[in-house]
Amino acid sequence: MGSAEASTGIIGGGVISGESHPDDIQLRLGERTEQLHRAKLLQRFLLMWAFPGNVVLFAASLGCFTVLPEPPFWLLVSAVVVPIGSVVVSARMLYRRHFTIRALETQLRELHRAHREQLLEDLGAGDLLAAQKRYRLFLPETVEQYRIEARRHRRAYNALQAVIIGGSIIASVIVAASVSFPNARWPAVGMSLLVAVTAAFAGYSRYRERGINLQQTADALEREYHSVELRVGKYRRFEDERAAYTEFAHEVEALREEHAKRQQQVGQAGVPDVVM
Repeated sequence: MGSAEASTGIIGGGVISGESHPDDIQLRLGERTEQLHRAKLLQRFLLMWAFPGNVVLFAASLGCFTVLPEPPFWLLVSAVVVPIGSVVVSARMLYRRHFTIRALETQLRELHRAHREQLLEDLGAGDLLAAQKRYRLFLPETVEQYRIEARRHRRAYNALQAVIIGGSIIASVIVAASVSFPNARWPAVGMSLLVAVTAAFAGYSRYRERGINLQQTADALEREYHSVELRVGKYRRFEDERAAYTEFAHEVEALREEHAKRQQQVGQAGVPDVVM
């Protein structure tokens, strides 16, 4: 794709101007990265408010109706209005924050692509070394795809483990309470069934192994990305730039092939790679 074609979509998105200097793009990259970091940090606080915070509020509201013998009217109204209002406000803020983060991520991708296109203009065309350098320039996008997928698998694994551990504790408490309250037996059965199904799914999906494989491949690819440019590691023996980049392309392809084989062993094909 030519530089003019790449910059058209970026200009249309309003991220950079057609005459932006490379230093300007790097500055905007830093600004957008910092904005994205702050937006994700705020999103984490909102998630803490939305899930554990609202659960605590509903538990406190339930206590007002069950524990207190004759609670005042204003307390009863607050016990109903505050939790519902908290859920509505937190959900709305999370919804808006989600689209803010998506917009920042889109702008960052466009800025990275524009920066790569400007770098590619200096490499020329029709040369094997130039093609290998282009291959290297697009490698960070592939690395990021692997890491995004690895984070998804880790979150899924942690969520399943939380359900298993929390459900086991709750099931044990309900079973103990069923000795005095026979009606609690069915909730105990349901909770035990939920824990068993979740544990079976966690063992079948193998999210932990998939996430580790993706993260290891991303780290290895990033190491090759930096090593060939700095001439460290296995690339120290190459004095010729062309030979170093040939070895680099071979190593990257070998790592991606090895990754695909490991993913097949855990029951999943590799994540779609970015076209280079």
